[in-house]
Amino acid sequence: MPLIIFLILVVLIAMFGFWDTLSALLGSLLMIILFAAAAAGLVVLAGMYAWRRIKRRP
Repeated sequence: MPLIIFLILVVLIAMFGFWDTLSALLGSLLMIILFAAAAAGLVVLAGMYAWRRIKRRP
């Protein structure tokens, strides 16, 4: 009986560790995606500014 309780405890700890690891990996992936989106937005804004500046010249 104590062996079954021990095995259940081990499985529960492994599951919590798995979900913590998965959430950490997904969080880091989403941070990379957010950084890429912010960088792309900055490039677009800089391009729009440069285009307006070049277009204004005679």
